[in-house]
Amino acid sequence: MIYREYTPPPAVADLLICSWTLAVGRDEPVHQQRVLPDGCTDIVWFGDAPPTAVGPMTRPVLATIEPGTILVGLRFRPEFASRVLGLPAHELTDRDLPLAELWRRPLVDIASNRLRRERVAARRVAIAHSLIASRTHAIEGPDAIVRHAVSRLTSGRSERIAQLARQIGISERQLHRRFEASVGYSPKTFQRIVRFQKLLAITESGTRGLLGDVSLAAGYADQAHMTREVVEFAGVTPGALLGRVASALVGSAQTDQAVR
Repeated sequence: MIYREYTPPPAVADLLICSWTLAVGRDEPVHQQRVLPDGCTDIVWFGDAPPTAVGPMTRPVLATIEPGTILVGLRFRPEFASRVLGLPAHELTDRDLPLAELWRRPLVDIASNRLRRERVAARRVAIAHSLIASRTHAIEGPDAIVRHAVSRLTSGRSERIAQLARQIGISERQLHRRFEASVGYSPKTFQRIVRFQKLLAITESGTRGLLGDVSLAAGYADQAHMTREVVEFAGVTPGALLGRVASALVGSAQTDQAVR
């Protein structure tokens, strides 16, 4: 299995965290990929199937990938998902929909047919980028309040949601409503998933130490708190997960590099 991430071109860089491909060799066994909540919405071409909009997740999914399959994905910044797809993000939470149900089918079909004919992964990504770029004129900017809140909640600081709402100058209830519509989660759920992704990033970077120390570094109250949330979001214990899975929300540290 080869996984690569790609830096988006300037035309769509504001919309995307990264683009990615995952390829399973024809002579390899069936691959099972554990997909974890990361706060983001993706558009995914799964082999030669039509593209799917995969909403923000609150639980893990185990995907089975047959030999010879190439996946192409576009990972959107949390605050842009609803603007790009054209529906409230919470309508996609823990769901996926064919992209052709959200956008004009001819536009999606033309790009997908080009993508299917292309066997080089990086060129498939370029076609996916061109589809998004062709729609940028119709994409409104994100909700400025939600964008500010996302920035604060991903900054690594400990943030109380009520305090964040007061600092922004709106009620906590209004922040909750606008955040769910744009991102797909409540601010508190998003904060928990960001903390989970931070934990993955810390252990991915080679940090070693007692689980209690790693838990505190990631922002958990204690090791038991961390263990409960890892089991909830990953479906496995910390020992089976940490150091083995990369963070999907903190950027593209391995852009254009193969991970075997």
